[in-house]
Amino acid sequence: MKTRTILLFLILSLVPIGFTACDEMVIDALAEDMSFAASGLSIPQISEAIYMAEEPEEEPETRNYISLPYIPIPPMPEPPPPPPPPRYKIALTFDDGPSQFTNYILDILEQHDARATFFVLGNRVYSRADIIRRTVELGNEVAGHSWNHRNFAQLGTDAIRAQIRDTSAAIEYVLGQPPPPFFRPPYGIATNRVRRVAEEFEYFIINWSIDPKDWQNRDADTIYKLVMENAVDGGIVLLHDIRIYTKEAIERIVPSLIEKGFQLVTVSELLEYLYDELVPGDVYNGRRR
Repeated sequence: MKTRTILLFLILSLVPIGFTACDEMVIDALAEDMSFAASGLSIPQISEAIYMAEEPEEEPETRNYISLPYIPIPPMPEPPPPPPPPRYKIALTFDDGPSQFTNYILDILEQHDARATFFVLGNRVYSRADIIRRTVELGNEVAGHSWNHRNFAQLGTDAIRAQIRDTSAAIEYVLGQPPPPFFRPPYGIATNRVRRVAEEFEYFIINWSIDPKDWQNRDADTIYKLVMENAVDGGIVLLHDIRIYTKEAIERIVPSLIEKGFQLVTVSELLEYLYDELVPGDVYNGRRR
């Protein structure tokens, strides 16, 4: 007991005044087991030996692992795009031109990637050939509307033939190709005589199903409202590119129809869309609401 006390005193005399809690644990351990005293170890060495003695021995690994090859997870496929909204087809048609407003209307159509059909007067074709050519270059089509807007009901068979033939010839001369195989008689008058002449030329007669009466309504808002209220899939709209009110209304009609899901097409495209077979001399009006 006396020897143990002396050794403890000697150890304490060697420890710096500011010893740590860890050093205190070493001293406590030595106080319990003085076998370290005769080992000749320094205080740090004794502390390390005690720490290692107290650390539990690691258990040997007992589980077996299987090494598998790395298989990357493929990315999730992109969801399919939603189906496009239904596109209704409608044909805007313009009578009595070309005029000083036709180019402006063509600009609006081009801006919105839209198409239309222009029923022209033969006596205006040569003097405005540049407009006729531009109309077709932009994807629109040009057809006949008589030579000078005579009422066919008041004409004989030969005069009706001349009105149709001369107008078609003027269009072909300017464009270098014949017009489509249809025409629109002035005022939409299609008597039996007119139909027989159309059959001779193997032409169809194109009238309309939507009439905003732009020749009578001298107000762009009214024209716009009547077109939009009566627009229907397969409809043919009657307009006139000689009216300033029509020019103003077209600025709104074209984008509004497109916004409502309509595709603005030519009469030829609409006929193909609506009918399986066309009969020369018959009248085609398009669909009504």
